[in-house]
Amino acid sequence: VFGGFTLDGAAPLRLPYAQNSLRFAFAAPTYGDEAGVLYRYYLEGADRDWSGWNKIKEANYSSLGPGAYRLRVQARTSAGRTGAEGVYSFIILPPWYRSWWAYGVYALLLAGLIYAATRLLRRRVEAREQAKAALREAELRADAAAAQAKSLQAENEAYQRLKATQEQLLVQEKLASLGALTAGIAHEIKNPLNFVNNFADLSVELTDELREEIDKLKAGTPPDLENIEALLDDLSGNAKKINEHGKRADGIVRSMLLHSRGQAGERQATDINAMLEEYVNLTYHGMRAQDSSFNVTIERALASNAGTVEAIPQDLSRVFLNLLNNACYAVNDRAKKNGAGFVPTLRVSSVNLGDAVEIRIRDNGMGIPPEVRDKIFNPFFTTKPTGQGTGLGLSISHDIVVQQHGGQLEVETEPGEYTEFVVRLPRQK
Repeated sequence: VFGGFTLDGAAPLRLPYAQNSLRFAFAAPTYGDEAGVLYRYYLEGADRDWSGWNKIKEANYSSLGPGAYRLRVQARTSAGRTGAEGVYSFIILPPWYRSWWAYGVYALLLAGLIYAATRLLRRRVEAREQAKAALREAELRADAAAAQAKSLQAENEAYQRLKATQEQLLVQEKLASLGALTAGIAHEIKNPLNFVNNFADLSVELTDELREEIDKLKAGTPPDLENIEALLDDLSGNAKKINEHGKRADGIVRSMLLHSRGQAGERQATDINAMLEEYVNLTYHGMRAQDSSFNVTIERALASNAGTVEAIPQDLSRVFLNLLNNACYAVNDRAKKNGAGFVPTLRVSSVNLGDAVEIRIRDNGMGIPPEVRDKIFNPFFTTKPTGQGTGLGLSISHDIVVQQHGGQLEVETEPGEYTEFVVRLPRQK
C-alpha cells in the first residue's frame, strides 16, 4: 500500500481488517546530495519510539490490530539539516465479528434466550400454583358435598371431581418440571457458544498466517510447506471443534424442547449414558443458579456398553431429572446441617444387564427413615417442608418407569448414610 503524506488533522484513510499488512514508501525532495539523505519514522499505535536514522525509504508493517495510527517521518540531509515531519493518518477497522453490530446481535441473542427462559419458568410456576389452588378448591367442594350429601350418588360425584382434579395436577406437575431446567440451560449453553467464538477467532489468525505463506510464494520466495501443513491441520481441527460445540448447543436446545412437550411421545432408541450426562450437568447448574453456595462431588461410573433402550425420551428424562434433583436437595440439606466437615457426593452409574440396563443414582444425604420408606412412591407424599414439594415427583417417576416402560424403580437407603434409587429398563417392552 502506497500513500502520500497529508497534513495532520485531515480525514484519515479507513482500511478493512483484511488489509492490515501495509508498506509505506517515502522520499524527501532535495537539491543537494540525495544519496546522503537519512530518514527515520515512527508509527504511533504500533512502535514504541522512532526508528534509527538510515537510508531506507520504506517501512513495512504486518498484521496490525484494529485502531487508529499516525505514521510520522523525518528526513535529514548530509549537512545535518532536519526537515519538518510528514504525517499520514489511517484507521484499521475491526473484523466483522468484533464490530458494534456483531456485538449487538450477540446481546440480542443472549437477551432473547434469557427472556424466553424467564417466561417459560414463570408460566410453569403459575401453572403449578393454579393447579394447587384448583386442588384446594376441589378439596373444599368435596368436603362440602360430603357434609351435605347422604346418598351414594352424591359421594360418588364428589369422588369423581376430586379424581379429575388430581389427574389435572399430575399433568401440570409434568409441565412444571421444565422450570428446573431453565436456569441450568441458561448457564450450560454459554460454554459451547464461548468455544465457538474462541475457535473462530483462532481460525482467523491462522488464515492470516496462511496468507503470509501465500504472499511468499507470490514473491518468489519458497514457502514453508511444513508450516502450511501445520496451519491447515490447525484450521481443520478448529472447524471440527466449532462443529462439535455447535452440536452441543443444539443438543441442549433439543433436550429443552423434548422436555417441554406435554403430549404422549413415541418410543425411540435412547442412549442412556448420554441422557444421564446431559441431565447431571443441567441439574447441577440449575441448583447452582438457585443457590450459589451449592456444591457437590459428582462421581460417574457409566458402563461403556450400556447402549440404548426403546424409550419415550421426554418422559424418561423427567425421571432422571426428578431423581437427580432429589439427590442434590438431600446432600445440600445435610451439608447445611453438618457444616464444613461434610463432603456432598452424588454418584451416577449404569450397568449392562444384557436384556436390560440398570441405572443407580446415589447420594450421601440423610437417608430415608424406615417408617416412611414404603410411602415415598405414593402420590402427594413428601418429606420436604411445606411449599418445597408437591409429593408427585416420585409417584410420576414410578408410573413412567413401571407402567410406561415395563421396568423397575426401587430405593435402597441407610438412615444417616445414603439413599440410592435403582432404575431397571428393559431393552424393549
